[in-house]
Amino acid sequence: MNCEQLRALLVEYVEEELAPDDRAKIDAHLTECSACQREVEAHRRLHDRLLADGLALRGSQLEDRVVDRILREQTHTLRRFDMRNRWIRASLGFVAVAAAVAVAFTIPWSGQRGSIASAAEVMRQGIAALADIHAVYLRLNVRTVGHDNFEFIGLDYDFVENEMWKRFDEPTCWRAEKPGRVLVMDGTATTGLIRPNHAFRQGAIPSSHFAWIGELMDVGNVLETELGRAEGQGSTLTVREETGADGKAKLVVTVEAAAQGDFTNDWLKNKSVSASDNRRVYRFDAATQLLEDLEVFVKTDAGEVMVLETLEIDYNPALDPGLFTLELPDNVVWHEEAGVLADNDRYAAMGPGEVARAFFEACGAGNWDEVLKFFPVSEVDERVRSYLGGLKIVSLGEPFKSGRYPGWFVPYEIRLQNGEVHKHNLAVRNDNPAGRYVIDGGI
Repeated sequence: MNCEQLRALLVEYVEEELAPDDRAKIDAHLTECSACQREVEAHRRLHDRLLADGLALRGSQLEDRVVDRILREQTHTLRRFDMRNRWIRASLGFVAVAAAVAVAFTIPWSGQRGSIASAAEVMRQGIAALADIHAVYLRLNVRTVGHDNFEFIGLDYDFVENEMWKRFDEPTCWRAEKPGRVLVMDGTATTGLIRPNHAFRQGAIPSSHFAWIGELMDVGNVLETELGRAEGQGSTLTVREETGADGKAKLVVTVEAAAQGDFTNDWLKNKSVSASDNRRVYRFDAATQLLEDLEVFVKTDAGEVMVLETLEIDYNPALDPGLFTLELPDNVVWHEEAGVLADNDRYAAMGPGEVARAFFEACGAGNWDEVLKFFPVSEVDERVRSYLGGLKIVSLGEPFKSGRYPGWFVPYEIRLQNGEVHKHNLAVRNDNPAGRYVIDGGI
């Protein structure tokens, strides 16, 4: 059995409806194919969440007429759907699946197989709505900085346009871009460019830098994540019906979520969607079940602030293959994962504050070989040398943690060679193979 044959039988396999011979063939394939293992596990987790007896999402509400309409439609569509269309091609943004799932959870859970099966069929209808979608383009407004990571937001920042393209046909490719940064997945690996000339490959920069906003291109992951938040992180899902400006019925799914992480020190509070108390509003066309609009609001003591809005969503656009190729400048500087040094034990023994001091002292002395032990890049280019060379340390504060960031922040104040005083928090982390703290941001 190959991967395509397995995908065609994935639903039956997870629901244990296959003949013993077919199941044995899939079991044998899974012992050799890690990609299919991950796909089966993802589908099984989703299946288990939907069918768990007694599970109810807090705050789920829907007027009876919406349930009635969907269940009536459901009776005409009780058929098996091709898994390639239903699951793989369904990997774009948080399209109709979320609305269908929210509806499913409003059905009374009697513990009987009939009601459980009905809920599952509602979910399948939402996925089936995406059967013919093979590409998507999204244009978003985000309160952010043009060159920073895609997760970064600021309540006082101006809106910056972000664009995302994704092709679901094999191999799956995508691109995300804003004025100062671009990420490209070419079907094999992810490469990023921080303009003008700093680049990184997958693994050299934390995946959290693209986590939440990247989910918008992948239905399965968004569905899984939103259900997980509702179940385990205290967020709520609600769904209602409204009439849009075009006079058509819309399904509106609202997710209310609390900030994730320890904010004893609130440095990271409201600097990403997941680090904020927020409200995410997804609007779908009730007839096509396709996502038409998304808005994200951060809640503050003074009220709500919109931090993200969709400007355009285009399904099945003609995508230029060149979108999934990233052209890099000749003078590219690569951000790399920290490697083990000849005297690695010495540096691994240094704490966050010691690393910050050693890094700034090396910059001040122009000792760029030493700088590279704390700043894992292929070379220290002239822009960095001219900016940090000759600096003087004014003060270093006590390291602190904030949010869910796995490293530390070190408050600092430095005087640059031109006399300018710069004050910020240096981010350092040691979750790398070398086990030593390196600079992760805040310069």
